[in-house]
Parts: sequence; C-alpha cells; structure tokens
Amino acid sequence: MDAGVTTFLVFALVAVAFAVGSITMNRTLGAKRRRSYLQLTTYECGEEAEGEAQIDFPTQHYTFAIVFVAVDVLGFILALWALTFRGLNSGLFPVLIAFGFAGLAIVGIYYALSGERRWVV
Repeated sequence: MDAGVTTFLVFALVAVAFAVGSITMNRTLGAKRRRSYLQLTTYECGEEAEGEAQIDFPTQHYTFAIVFVAVDVLGFILALWALTFRGLNSGLFPVLIAFGFAGLAIVGIYYALSGERRWVV
C-alpha cells in the first residue's frame, strides 16, 4: 500500500476510535440525564414566550442596502475601466461600452426598486 493511503487509514482509525471512545466515556462517566418540562420550552431570558414567532419584517432596508452595494460595485468597475483606458487613444468605442454598461446597471437597479411600494427615507 502507498504511504499516503496508510497514513490516511491510520488517521481515520484514530479519529473513529476517539469519537466512539468519547461518546462511550460520556455515557458511562457523565452526569445522569434529568428530564424536565422546561427543556421543551423556549428560553427567553426567563420570560414566558407569547405571541407568534413570525412577524412582518420590513425588507425595504435590505433592498436599499443591496442597491447601495450595486451602485458601489458599478462605480468601482467604472473607475477600473477608466484607469485601464486613460492612456489609450482608442476613440469613441470604449466610451460607448461604459455608457452601455452603466445604463444596463441603472435599468437593473430601477427594476429591483420597482417592486417596492413603500419607500424608507
């Protein structure tokens, strides 16, 4: 057998022996199980849980955070693009590509925001 396979098998055997030994020692030498009705309840800093757990959480904040990240990435990409093409005298084509990219990104951001009915200021 290859030395790498032997090393792996020995390591796997030691890991399995450690896991089984740990569980066995915990069961035999560990504290006895005490079952209580309190283990089945929700712990809320000592307060009794009341009401429904699912609430109407406002998602507008996350939408605007994602739009902020999108605009930030757009600015970063356009800045890198400008640094790449500033020394070249390539004409109008790179400028058209930049405006097309920015326009497409702005249309995507508008589409993302068009589903929002309530605006958070």
